[in-house]
Amino acid sequence: MSDFFSSHTGSAAPIDSRRWKQLRLLDKTYDARVLLGRAMGAVRREAAEHGPARVLIVGIEVPSRAGDIHAVVDRLRFRSRQDITVSIAPMLDQGKFANIDLAIEQAGRPLSAHDWLVIVDDDIAFERGLLDDMIAVAAHTDLALAQPAHGIASHATYAVTRRRFGSLARRTDFVEIGPLTLVRSDLFADLVPFPASRWCYGIDLMWSEIVRRKRRRMGVVDATPIRHLRPVAVSYNLDAAWEEGRSLLIRHGVEINRAELFARDEIVLRA
Repeated sequence: MSDFFSSHTGSAAPIDSRRWKQLRLLDKTYDARVLLGRAMGAVRREAAEHGPARVLIVGIEVPSRAGDIHAVVDRLRFRSRQDITVSIAPMLDQGKFANIDLAIEQAGRPLSAHDWLVIVDDDIAFERGLLDDMIAVAAHTDLALAQPAHGIASHATYAVTRRRFGSLARRTDFVEIGPLTLVRSDLFADLVPFPASRWCYGIDLMWSEIVRRKRRRMGVVDATPIRHLRPVAVSYNLDAAWEEGRSLLIRHGVEINRAELFARDEIVLRA
């Protein structure tokens, strides 16, 4: 089976809270380069030539912070030119993606009626315009599965998902299950409904195998960074999550190893 849960090799360095202001300044510096660069302007003009995409945004309302997911979604929708449907499901006592499946079912229109699916958590911050820019970059670079890069001042798990200076988008063989995931319609039938899992560990490895088998492209959009506001994996039993992940990979015959998974990190659109 895969050796993915054998060690922490490849993990991103934790954020030093004492350097928070300096890290945010680095992000702002990169934002300015993206804004002033010709490449992003060309991508936006290309996107403007097409009609709005049909986008389904789904999320989960956590009782202890019920307003947070709505604030995140409102920010995603702010002045967007896309045709957006939103479906927020209340958090039930089950895994994240079981709740996401419920949100998709309750959307009012079938998933197949949309061009893109956006799965979003409630603990991120980002600049307005992220949704349109991320879709534009993903479409331009033919990414069927994508995530926004973690900004320099973001709590992240894997180094490959950290924002890279000089890049607007990179092709990788790994996209995380959160905190924001973008899925193109040609993968809907392969990924949805999601595999049953309480902690959802290992699902991103299944995605990697499916995307490669389908000969699609996946990657990280550096042009639209997010800040993950809470440290990763601090509110649940990590050992139990890892054990469930191992079982999931065995059950589905996933054998990709860590070296293979993180080997590809190719800039496909430069700033």
